[in-house]
Amino acid sequence: MEQDAQKVKSKKQTKAPGAVLWSEDFGSPTTTNPPIPVGWTVTNNTTNVGNQWIWSNSAPGGQYSANIAALNSTTRFNGFISLPCDLYNTPFPGTVPDTMDTWITSPSFPIGLNIGAVEIHYEHYARYCCITPTNPMVLEVSPDGINWSVPYDAIGGRAANTITPNGEKIVIDVSADLGFQANGYLRFRSTGNSHYFWMIDDVQVIEGFANVMQLEDIEYDFHPNYAISPVYKILPVSMASIQGIQYTAFGRNTAINPQTNVYFKAEVYMDSTIGGGAGTGLVFQDSVLMDTLIGKQARDTATLSSPFYSFNTGWYRNRLLLTSDSINQNPIVGEQSYSFALTVDTVIALEDGNFSVSSGPRSYIGGGQDGDRVAALMILDSNLNFGFPVLSVSVFVANRVETDGLMISPRIWRFDETKNSLDSAVIEPAIASSPFSDTISSSQLGTWVTLPLFPPVALSPGAYYFGVEQTGGASNGKEIWLSRDVNQELIAPMFSNIFYLNDPINPRWVAPPRILGIRLNIDFRVGIMESKAKEKRLLIFPNPSNGEFSLRVRSEKTVSYQLKVRNNLGQIIHTESLNVKGEVNQKINLSTFEKGVYFLSLEDGEERLVKKVVVQ
Repeated sequence: MEQDAQKVKSKKQTKAPGAVLWSEDFGSPTTTNPPIPVGWTVTNNTTNVGNQWIWSNSAPGGQYSANIAALNSTTRFNGFISLPCDLYNTPFPGTVPDTMDTWITSPSFPIGLNIGAVEIHYEHYARYCCITPTNPMVLEVSPDGINWSVPYDAIGGRAANTITPNGEKIVIDVSADLGFQANGYLRFRSTGNSHYFWMIDDVQVIEGFANVMQLEDIEYDFHPNYAISPVYKILPVSMASIQGIQYTAFGRNTAINPQTNVYFKAEVYMDSTIGGGAGTGLVFQDSVLMDTLIGKQARDTATLSSPFYSFNTGWYRNRLLLTSDSINQNPIVGEQSYSFALTVDTVIALEDGNFSVSSGPRSYIGGGQDGDRVAALMILDSNLNFGFPVLSVSVFVANRVETDGLMISPRIWRFDETKNSLDSAVIEPAIASSPFSDTISSSQLGTWVTLPLFPPVALSPGAYYFGVEQTGGASNGKEIWLSRDVNQELIAPMFSNIFYLNDPINPRWVAPPRILGIRLNIDFRVGIMESKAKEKRLLIFPNPSNGEFSLRVRSEKTVSYQLKVRNNLGQIIHTESLNVKGEVNQKINLSTFEKGVYFLSLEDGEERLVKKVVVQ
């Protein structure tokens, strides 16, 4: 036993804030069945033999976790500890599943009588069901292995059925129980839950800090009048110039000293133009006092009084930080950065194309059916007073065999956030769609695929979900899988993306913590230019017509226009020159083209007057 105990990973360094006092990567399991980490002990406080913590290097398995991957931790390849609740309840041992009551306890680890701040760090992947106790999954610590602390929440306060990110890093301050102690113990305990899983790896005991203000979260509010507001990565400059972006900080004193005069500060830099040219540098800054005194482990929040506006396209970098009278000993946690692009009024996106993995409805029980849907949230504020034509939806199809031959079609739904359930909040039927389906070919895997709406729809102010529906392919094993922007998921609010599972038994909308490659192609310029067109007295009549229109335009000065007609894909199908001084009447004949919606524009290099026309 003495030799085995020496195999436990421990690391002593010169004592300083941030130093690793002890660590465990679970690379040395025993040969017992089931195996457990060397030096650790497992307790099962139930009569259900075998329902306990084990060492593993594979996915948890089980009837409700069949599609769950293994823990994506730093040292995942040499193993981790796992509590595969679903596996233990597959099938149910009786009429109801077994509940867990098991904990895994570390060997003694060194701390130091002169160290007052102690933190436990680890990486995990977890979900529990179907109870709602205060602490179903906890961390407990002890200075002697006998007297244990009050439980620390070990999964970030998440409710039942809420999955954590895979490989999420958790930091828990245990200074109140292990500060100024020679040694310590820790244990992970799961009690009362019956389903899903908990995997943990790369546990570290860290010497804490005396002075640290952590910026736990930032709320980027593009739509203050809405309770649910998406965080955009690409958005039309019209939206940013009219509504602006409001910043709210959530701070926490994670050190052992009180922090005085804590300020929340914001700086916005235009790093570059859309074309890659040099930006203009600092374009916005503001600050607000969060509090004059924030005690140990206390939290506080503050909102800047001034939103950020911009009337220029380009890439913008937001630097958000907390400061206090004390020097932050761990400055990396006191600051966050977020970049987004303001473009020429065509694309709305919650991601910027930085994809690494994929997701889709099949990752949920009941998914993988024809009729499944994926969608992203978008809001048009009431300040935008015109109807805007939406031309198409684009999706970044994952490079997976399940998507080769998939049939999909674009959709847009209204969203009413005042409803008490997601199923009732997404208003059926879709207000925009297409009678046609696109079949994904092998050459389109790992690329953007654009799906036109027939006809385009003019959206008035309000909240919408835009996305695609699977219209065929399930019988051949085809499923919707789109690429994910994992980095954006760290700051995206719930309901940014939603899935519809067309489960024959339990069809429903769900809100996964995902940001997928879904973009809306919308032309804000049409509404804005229609306002100008009225001022210029641009008239087209009759509208709708059989294709023969009369155009009347008036200008007080001589203007040389290019008259262009575009179809609903944005393709120019007709062009001619038109010189205007005073009032000019012109005949336009589109009768040889297909019936549908077209956009007629007059452009002179400085302005663009646009009218929508319908050929019946």
